[in-house]
Amino acid sequence: MTTLPILELGDDPFERGLVHGRELASQVADNLDTYLKRFEAGGLDVEAVKREGHVWADVIAKQNPDYAEEMRGLAEGAQQSLSDIAMLNARYEITYGVFGDEAQASDRKVAAENTDGCTSYGILPSATADGITLMGQNWDWLAGVYGRCAILHLRRSAHPDMVCFTEAGIVGGKIGVNEHGIGLALNGLVSVHDGKYSYEKPVHVRCREVLDATSFDKALLPIVSTRRVCSANFVIGHTDGEVIDLETSPDEISYVYPDDGLFAHGNHFVDPRHGPSQMERIVPDTLYRAKRLDRLLRTDLGDLDADLIKIALRDHFGEPNSICRHIDPVDPPAKAGQTNASVVIDLGAREMQVSNGPPCSNPFETYSLDASLSAKVAE
Repeated sequence: MTTLPILELGDDPFERGLVHGRELASQVADNLDTYLKRFEAGGLDVEAVKREGHVWADVIAKQNPDYAEEMRGLAEGAQQSLSDIAMLNARYEITYGVFGDEAQASDRKVAAENTDGCTSYGILPSATADGITLMGQNWDWLAGVYGRCAILHLRRSAHPDMVCFTEAGIVGGKIGVNEHGIGLALNGLVSVHDGKYSYEKPVHVRCREVLDATSFDKALLPIVSTRRVCSANFVIGHTDGEVIDLETSPDEISYVYPDDGLFAHGNHFVDPRHGPSQMERIVPDTLYRAKRLDRLLRTDLGDLDADLIKIALRDHFGEPNSICRHIDPVDPPAKAGQTNASVVIDLGAREMQVSNGPPCSNPFETYSLDASLSAKVAE
């Protein structure tokens, strides 16, 4: 069993990045290598990608100066160029551009290898055993990133404290909860409109801004206020009994609300207003994963708790491309994916239970805003 590293970070953005970079320097270098190989496997010129990093560094500096300052500290601490760190922090926009190309290439029966397969969920108090709000996901992504992730524990005076899960080198935690009981999870989506705009606010910057929010409406604002480079699915919850799923494409946003206190989401659009959904053309398992998770959880509606959710997140129907995802031996190494983390967030307790790797073979550990509870084995 390997435990995720926990970084205790404070008020100053540059200092936060410096600690992140120094503590995870080798993991940051590994993630840079993994993504450059993935971009190359998707047909992108590596030097062109690196040049994109220079542009993104300037773009992020204008959009969120604190985020940019944290990247600058991270680059110094990890002894990497700022442009490479910016490339990592905009890797969603770059990667999902590749996925869109691969989805189009499927018309020519090319590039059908799997990578992404996240399955997320939200559960209202009416559906839980203890009347609490729960949410989370299986985060399925490149296997090369496994072992190169961390828990960030931010304690700040000007912004909310938070605990979040991220990849080494990425400032904005993609899954987490803050002191106001606001939670976040994230899925990949691909639409035919992706790439319509260039250099809009990156997904990972939006993620940080969601967890910087002090109220539920302000948590929604970073997602709904501006247009996007590419599509993504955000699950945002509040401890007082609200969870909303936001499907986004460059111009459009649609909303999925709980049905009898529960919903689950995969990697394809539910709302047709976004145009033809594309991810199922390269990961068709999305068509059953979310529905299956919903069905598994719905059998215990009203009695749901973390333990029952974990059982559902370990489901292997369709293995290796299942809710609990495993490496498919037919996939090229640069594109191989698996469940790198499984997450159950208790918004009331302000804590996450996280498995470091597929939940079928890795224990969940508790990471909490209460530092004394962090890294406690939850099962």
